[in-house]
Formats: sequence, C-alpha cells, structure tokens
Amino acid sequence: MSATSGVRPTKGYLMETKTRIQVVERGTEFLKLKRDQLAKQLTESLDVLRGRRILLLKNLQEAYGALTAAYLSLGPTEVKSQVRAIRKPLTLEVLPRSVMGVVYPSVRVKDKPEIAAELDITLAHAAEEVYAIIEELIHLAEFEERVERIAQELGTTNRKVNALENFVIPDMKTVIKFIEDKLDEESMEELVRTKLIGGAKASRR
Repeated sequence: MSATSGVRPTKGYLMETKTRIQVVERGTEFLKLKRDQLAKQLTESLDVLRGRRILLLKNLQEAYGALTAAYLSLGPTEVKSQVRAIRKPLTLEVLPRSVMGVVYPSVRVKDKPEIAAELDITLAHAAEEVYAIIEELIHLAEFEERVERIAQELGTTNRKVNALENFVIPDMKTVIKFIEDKLDEESMEELVRTKLIGGAKASRR
C-alpha cells in the first residue's frame, strides 16, 4: 500500500505530520545512542567474560590439585568424615540489576560455609579452593546472562532503528511532499481561477 493512501492533503494534516516526524527523528536519534551504548557494553562484557572463563579454568586446575592432594593425604573415608565439620550452607540472594534499561539477575553470596578450625590443613585448603570455584561459577553465570540479555536488546534496538530509518521516516517524508505538492497545485489553480475571473470581469466593462 502506498504511503499516501488515504492521506488528507490539508494544511492541518501537513503541520501534524511535520510535528510527528520531528518527534520520530528525535526518538530515532535516542535509539541510535542507546544502540551504540549497548554495543559498547556488549563488547566490554564479552572481554570480561572471556577473562573470567580463562581464570576459571586455571582455578579449576588448582582446586582439583588441592582436592587430589587431600584425598591422597587423608584417604576417602577420612575426607568424608572431616567434611561433616563444615557448617552452614552456601546462601545466595538474587537481585535485579539494570544496564541501559536491560534488567538481568545479580547474585550475591549472603553466607559462606564455615570451615572448622579442626579440619585438616590440606582438606581445609581444598575446601576453600572448591568454594571459590563455586562462587566464580555463580558470577560467571550471572555475567553470561547479562551478556545474553544485552545482545537481545541490542538486536531489538537495531531492528527498531532500521525500521524507522528505512521505512517510517521515508514514508512520512513522502506524505509531506505529497501534501505540499497538492497544496501548491491547489494554490496555483486558485490563482489561475482568480485571474480568469478578474479578466472576465474586466472584459465585460
């Protein structure tokens, strides 16, 4: 369907359309700024995410080494027995956070397990390494969710900008030109009609 279908070629509708296109263009500029900021946030977040994954792999190797050393030193039975001395579960709190209007879950560690003083030093070290890995996994999952939601919002914003720039604004400009041309045409017809009427009156005198 043509952009000018059903358009009323009046001065009032012309002024209304010009006002609307100004609002749409300002909104488009805002969305472009948002798109650029989201792209920046996404790039920075991906860099951090890559760094965290590399660090996690390194920490996993260290935790596995510490846990293996504890098992070799104490034996499986003693390890299981001493693990019962670890009190309090790991407690988490999930809160909403926002970046550029994108809401994602933020996880905070409220309570950490207490590693009893009587725990064997080898096992205590292994337990601390494992809990550090668990915390890192929690934060990594949070960051991955943040990255995914920013990427989704970036895609949505980019589609909106493209639709406005490639379809909505050009259509509105077409409507404005159509009305202006019609009004100019009507004005010219009125001028010709006035001159003809004036000429006819003059010839009758």
